[in-house]
Amino acid sequence: MFASNFFERFSRAHPFTPALLYLPLVGFAFMLSLGGRTLTQTLAGVLGGYLSWTFTEYWLHRTLFHLPVIGPKTARIAFVVHGVHHESPSDESRLVMPAGASLLLCGLTYALFRGLFGSAMWAPFAGFVLGYVVYDELHWYLHTGRPRTRFGRWLRREHMLHHFKDPASRFGVSCPWLDYLFGSRSREPARARPAAAEPAE
Repeated sequence: MFASNFFERFSRAHPFTPALLYLPLVGFAFMLSLGGRTLTQTLAGVLGGYLSWTFTEYWLHRTLFHLPVIGPKTARIAFVVHGVHHESPSDESRLVMPAGASLLLCGLTYALFRGLFGSAMWAPFAGFVLGYVVYDELHWYLHTGRPRTRFGRWLRREHMLHHFKDPASRFGVSCPWLDYLFGSRSREPARARPAAAEPAE
């Protein structure tokens, strides 16, 4: 993806990177919230933060990740941000966000939540970051795992249809219900799994 070996190395990440980095932060934020609020208030805040993550995930994927290409500069940006994943969807080192990029975004998220909620930020911040971890790890699993449950297989099928049938639909990886809400599910294809494109089970 990069001519520089340095940038190329840091554009990749181990699949467990998000969980190792951010689950301790989620726990820390949860405990800080309990220091000033009841368990019910904290859980409600976590749920609110998680739901705000799902909308963020959906709209980032639909807009920024699938940025319209109108020239060589936007083509390069689109490739770096998300196109490389669509070009090499089986590359396990590119299925979760690299630590450098995610830490920067986490810092910006902290500043935003601090500005919006002040000292009441910790529960929604915990829920938002937890939502990110669920999304990134679920995305990795849908590409590399073999879900055993009907729901898990459906989630994988939805995401594979996004990759191999219609990239302009099904943007909710961990929140597919938002595709129903915002009308971004294309009609059911006649053949769900093109044998020439999708990796074998």
